[in-house]
Amino acid sequence: MLRRAGDRATAEPSALGSAVRAAGGFDRSFVSLSAGLLAAIPVVTVLGVGIALGDPVPAVTMGAGAMLVGIAWRVTGGRPPLAVMAVDACIMALSTFVGCVTGSVLWVHVLVLCLWSLAGGLLVGVGNRGGVVGNQAIIAVVVFGRFSQPPAQALGLAGLVLTGGLAQVLFLSIIRWPLPLRAQRQATARAYRKLAALAAAEGDASTLPAGAALDDAADSLSSGALLGDAAMMTLRSLVSEGARLRVQTMALNALRLRNQAEAVPLDAALHLTASALEVAADAIDGDQAAGRHLTELVGQLSETADLETAAAARDAVSPYIARRLQALAGQLRAIATLAPAAGRGGGLRSRRPYGRTGQPVQRVIADLAQLRANVSLESPVWRHALRLALVVPLTTLLVRELPLERSYWVAVAAATVLRPEFGATFTRGTERAAGTAVGVALAGAIAVGLHPAGGVTVALVGVLAWLGYSLFPASFAVGFAFITALVVFLLNVVTPDTLSTAGARLLDTLIGGALGLLVYAIWPTWSHGPAWQSVADLVAAERAYADTVLTALRDGVGAREEDARPLARRVRLARTRAEAIVARSQSEPATRRIDARQSQAALGSLRRLIQSVHVLRLDVQDDQPRRPCPEIGPLQSSLNELLQIVEDRLRALPAESARADPLPDLRGHFWTARRAWGDGPEARALANELDEIVDAANGLAAVAGLRPDEDEPAPASTPHATHRPVLRRPERWFPNDTH
Repeated sequence: MLRRAGDRATAEPSALGSAVRAAGGFDRSFVSLSAGLLAAIPVVTVLGVGIALGDPVPAVTMGAGAMLVGIAWRVTGGRPPLAVMAVDACIMALSTFVGCVTGSVLWVHVLVLCLWSLAGGLLVGVGNRGGVVGNQAIIAVVVFGRFSQPPAQALGLAGLVLTGGLAQVLFLSIIRWPLPLRAQRQATARAYRKLAALAAAEGDASTLPAGAALDDAADSLSSGALLGDAAMMTLRSLVSEGARLRVQTMALNALRLRNQAEAVPLDAALHLTASALEVAADAIDGDQAAGRHLTELVGQLSETADLETAAAARDAVSPYIARRLQALAGQLRAIATLAPAAGRGGGLRSRRPYGRTGQPVQRVIADLAQLRANVSLESPVWRHALRLALVVPLTTLLVRELPLERSYWVAVAAATVLRPEFGATFTRGTERAAGTAVGVALAGAIAVGLHPAGGVTVALVGVLAWLGYSLFPASFAVGFAFITALVVFLLNVVTPDTLSTAGARLLDTLIGGALGLLVYAIWPTWSHGPAWQSVADLVAAERAYADTVLTALRDGVGAREEDARPLARRVRLARTRAEAIVARSQSEPATRRIDARQSQAALGSLRRLIQSVHVLRLDVQDDQPRRPCPEIGPLQSSLNELLQIVEDRLRALPAESARADPLPDLRGHFWTARRAWGDGPEARALANELDEIVDAANGLAAVAGLRPDEDEPAPASTPHATHRPVLRRPERWFPNDTH
């Protein structure tokens, strides 16, 4: 116990130090002066128009609504999520109305704060978009709730907030009209550059960045825009080809790593592919000269594929490799036709309206299901929501008794500091404290040096908004510094006392941030359990995908793209989430974090398994005659059973002890099937992939502490048989502790 306590004492400062260091990060690649300018224009417009009409209070209220909706976009960067921003504006208006009409009855207002904070915290469960909306709903009910108003006046105030917020949405919608496909082409070209980097990467590179870029491109092509043109379908086709090409590249990398004797032609093909995809990205961006170069590169790759096909006919290389190269050449030939056409699209004469292709209802249903799944004390999201429901009302009651100017900032700071995770909470607390201090100093220096008033204040708000919005994605602390100064001068329009306002802002933010961190320290949430749950989710996704592919292989039928692609995407999203949660857990104190060696071993085994399933999927999707393989039926059933056992084991951690019952004998079923196939090139290629699947699954079971049975040695009568010993551990991976 002493050793564990000592370990904790030495580990916690390291975890806290990492959180503080993360707050000081600044990524220049995320700075966007143009996006910052677009977000700042509505803030200045509604503020300036309101002041010009002679009433500064509505002007400041509309400016605050526009500012907060702009933050909902710029805090994460990327393209403006218009639907999220519109929902954010409406929810803030509703929160303003409810806060105002309940402000006169303390117990009712406190109850509203509890409910709003609980709901806002729970929205974190649907990702960044939900977290932003929930956070800003809490801010609105706290900030505007301090004005106790009858329903009519409360409705007017809510209308001003809504007007400012929707000004952002309307402006960003309008500026997209002149070139409706520019952003879509850029997103598609960006995805192809990620694919090129994947093809050029040495070793076992991750396909997740390319997958995320393709998702962004697909989202840009399904969003609600008012105008489109004939190039829209071309861009969608390119995204579809890119999704298939990502899996193809992953399969080729897997074959290259497992077939070192045949790695040279695969290396050459992948480097040609990388060059072709880079040129295709240029063509999509509008470089017409790139189309000719792309055709030349695709011709070279086709020649390489033809040579490998001839070698496969002589049994010199794996037929899987030859088929994969032929499929790759075919996909690139299609891309060589589509990319120049996409680059020429988007002209004024060819534009026409088109319907929305997204599925908002299905997305809402999925989000509601995710929210229901998080209503449990085992969920970090639910515990985060409960913390907020406690902190915001108690802080509001506490500051009523303190002699603080604009004390509502205390509750706002406490609410916005809190996050579901340890590292994110202390990082955000550091960012807010540092950003507030710098912003207050900046506002004070400007006030002393310029003494701004009237139109100068409006211009100053515009410049600060521009800089803050431009820098937010690169560094929350730096962006928040400019937004802090902006808020000070925004309030200066109504109450001209800049230095006093700046000082109150700093003091209230520090007090609120400290209270939020204190509550988290008293009731923390650790990622050890959720991290293993996310790995279990990945196991479940891979089990469904593998079962679909092996069923097609067993029955001798082609795997339908519409069946396989959603399952493969589910695997990728589950892997992205698992890697993020595992990485987040590593930022926690050593006694609370997930074991890095164990988690990486599990993710590595799952990656090996999915690579082989990708190879088999692409092969059964090829247009070629194939015979049924009923011999793999027992192996398929055993694999499904073993992965289900592993999934259940991971979900039960740490309470369940290691399994003592015998596990399915994957290796035995593999050898039984292998004997039935003979020694042809197709049989050897299939056996190589299934052997990798068996080894990866047994390795995963060993990582989970299930101790799979020792493999039987390969029968001597099986030609070219290879034997991989199962991973064994002298002790359980997961000690029966409570973490």
